[in-house]
Amino acid sequence: MPPLNRRTVLRGGMAATAGLSVLAMTGCSDDGPTAEQLTAQALLPIAAAADADAKTARRLIPGSTEYAAALGVVADQRAEHAQQLRAEIYRLHRATGTEFDTLTATPPSGTGVAPSNAPAPPADVGQLRTRLRESARQAHDGAITFTGYPAGLVGAVSASIVSMVEVQLS
Repeated sequence: MPPLNRRTVLRGGMAATAGLSVLAMTGCSDDGPTAEQLTAQALLPIAAAADADAKTARRLIPGSTEYAAALGVVADQRAEHAQQLRAEIYRLHRATGTEFDTLTATPPSGTGVAPSNAPAPPADVGQLRTRLRESARQAHDGAITFTGYPAGLVGAVSASIVSMVEVQLS
């Protein structure tokens, strides 16, 4: 066996240090959800409420001639909210965006099947107002909780909903 010189010892020490560093970093990796995934998950109920509100407003138009135009505005605006929130969810975490698409998929016509945990849709404009106020509060709370673009987005959604309730449906 050849004698060990200083260069061989240094190379071995550097290789061992590098190997231990890689092992340590691998052991420290976290497989938990990322901040983006958590934000996307928190946006899901806000986006689902927007989608449900839009569908409800459209459904109420034929039976409410007094509020037909206002309900059309509410339906269009809430559909836009749902679309923008969906885009942000997809930007943050694509798998959560797919979950939103599954959650809000309209059942095939004629089946009348709705998710068992879904609340009953509002039967009139008064109940829609109440649900919109709940949606505004939910978005408001998100605006306080989130940071950056998601906070601004849900803050704008909350303000828009409040104006719909106070102006369009008053």
